[in-house]
Amino acid sequence: MSTSNFSSYLKSRKANFLADNGEGWTVVMGNEAGDLDSLASALGYAWLRSNTSGKAIAYITTPKDDFVLRAENLYALGLAGINYPFEELYCSGDPMPSQVSQFALVDHNVLHTRHASPTARVAAVIDHHEDEGQYKDTADPRIVEPAGSCSSLVARLYQSSPNLSIPPELSTLLLSAILIDTHGLKVGGKALDVDREAAVFLIPQSLLEHDKEVSASSDKQPITHFPSVKSLSATLAEKKLSVSHLSTRDLLRRDYKEYAFSMPASEDATPSSAVIRAGLATVPLHLSAFFASSSYPIKEIQDWLAERDLSVLGILTTFRSKKGKGRREQLWIIKADEGIAEKLWQGLESSEELKLKRLDFSKFIGGANVAEESEDEDAEEVTTDEARFGESYVARAYKQGNASATRKQTAPILRRIMEGL
Repeated sequence: MSTSNFSSYLKSRKANFLADNGEGWTVVMGNEAGDLDSLASALGYAWLRSNTSGKAIAYITTPKDDFVLRAENLYALGLAGINYPFEELYCSGDPMPSQVSQFALVDHNVLHTRHASPTARVAAVIDHHEDEGQYKDTADPRIVEPAGSCSSLVARLYQSSPNLSIPPELSTLLLSAILIDTHGLKVGGKALDVDREAAVFLIPQSLLEHDKEVSASSDKQPITHFPSVKSLSATLAEKKLSVSHLSTRDLLRRDYKEYAFSMPASEDATPSSAVIRAGLATVPLHLSAFFASSSYPIKEIQDWLAERDLSVLGILTTFRSKKGKGRREQLWIIKADEGIAEKLWQGLESSEELKLKRLDFSKFIGGANVAEESEDEDAEEVTTDEARFGESYVARAYKQGNASATRKQTAPILRRIMEGL
């Protein structure tokens, strides 16, 4: 199938799905952050399910206007011949037909509340995050296990279906997701055996120009070390870090997930007041650069808190030091009058997995460039109380001692703290 035919196939699937009003279709959706792994996993599993278990379509959780926020997604889609994704793909913002009742979840394992209903049924789960234990009686397959990339778990399903060929466009998308999530299958990094095995399976079936490399290589050179694979990894990484043109608001919503926690309600509480909303935004900049991303970063953050009705916002930064080492920081902004700030501070600061050291948040507010200070392995820990953040919120900033802990580790920690309140 040529890339133009693949694009046409996606357009026709979308048209048929909408014409059927979704009846009899399975909607395959990734998580709300809309990263390349979610996108590729959804497209990959939708194709497989369509050819083995009935009609299915990938639901891309990225709204039309937000595709520009992820240059790496656009690049990978372009490699697969998908140049107008909001036309070719079924995306957030497109109508959800009234007859849709069956879902397959990839890269997450709990159906979002906006899609939950008495008739909603989760027919499949493929994920690599912490297992929340749902849909064990309805999901088949139900795969929730460690992997550097969810796309690797989807690729393994193709490996176990020898009579089903995978289109080269999908091989390229799944491979791209694996490479970007595992930093090019870096040894000693996030990549597990399932990721390496998936890459070895996908590369020969992808659109990469690997034929000459195969014939010219020695038997000792792993296929994952071929120049075309390394080049793709480097390009994707560069695209992912190309965020200098984005505003503070864009950076917050670019890689964002939201959670709702039910709290014990007092006698005079309304149902809505018993729900605490928390957001986690991953930002590929150090905090000083993040606060320099627009003229009024604090106002844009406050506007985001109001827009999303958040009681808690965690900004999780990831960047590299001058020596090329991975570094992470966390900034937490919490509504002061909810009675949850102290418990959150205690829970976060006691986490052995995160190993947080408090930073002086006032330096970021003042616009000082403290990137070098926060990169210092021996930076002195600050013990001051939280800083006020506008009229209603308080904030604390941290250096994260365990730079390998991502949102995938932070979100369950947040959930356990909130459920223990």
